[in-house]
Amino acid sequence: MKPTPFTTLLTLAAVAAPLLSCGPAGAQDRAARPVELKRVSRIVTLGDSITQGGGRPGGYVWLMDQYLKVLYPNRKIEVVNAGISGHKSNDMLARFQRDVLDKKPDVVTISVGINDVWHGFTPEHPAGYGPRRIRLEEYSRNVEAMIQAAQKAGAQVVLFTTTIFEDEPNSIRNARVANYNDAVRGLGRKYGVRVADQYQAFTTAWERNRSSGGGKLTSDQVHLAPAGDELMARTALLALGVTEKQLDAARPEVMKRLPNR
Repeated sequence: MKPTPFTTLLTLAAVAAPLLSCGPAGAQDRAARPVELKRVSRIVTLGDSITQGGGRPGGYVWLMDQYLKVLYPNRKIEVVNAGISGHKSNDMLARFQRDVLDKKPDVVTISVGINDVWHGFTPEHPAGYGPRRIRLEEYSRNVEAMIQAAQKAGAQVVLFTTTIFEDEPNSIRNARVANYNDAVRGLGRKYGVRVADQYQAFTTAWERNRSSGGGKLTSDQVHLAPAGDELMARTALLALGVTEKQLDAARPEVMKRLPNR
């Protein structure tokens, strides 16, 4: 098998493993319930263009699906892609019943925040405070409402922090998104749901890539390069209870399923 951009992830095998707790516990925090994949039949992945595009071969949703097929061949876990390009937390909340709950999922992954911040950046608003952004308070309310609705329907939730902008953690966009990611972590603690800390995984990988000369994680400063898709899938699957050992064992078979192999 010829080398591909996916091989850059081989040096990052330990990146995602520590990034799955809901953060330090407080007096009002609830312990996150583990996801029992052996009892899961359907996962809905809610998100924006990163999720919508993640359904293509090699995308993070496709990779999640293929890993689960390899690891649980008799379970027939269905992965439903509910990503729509350009969507923010208000858009996702508005369609949550139709696109998520009506699918009767056992597990919902919620990837939201990039556009809530990114859309605030325009030539007239270089600091990111433009009128198309979703303010932090509204963002938090929207995500909380989705958690509550999913839990009321009996579905488990896995929250994602955002991936990074621009392969540059110190950029102004990443500075703006930090509080949004903190809000996700706080909601995870409040509601006892798993948080796949994509942002931390990506910044850790970026640091390692910088020192080792590894490839980029984004393709256009927002959407993901192949290495980013694999890292996102890996971090998500770890949050779902798949182990590092299982992922490493299944990876050769998953990679063989990519087109043009």
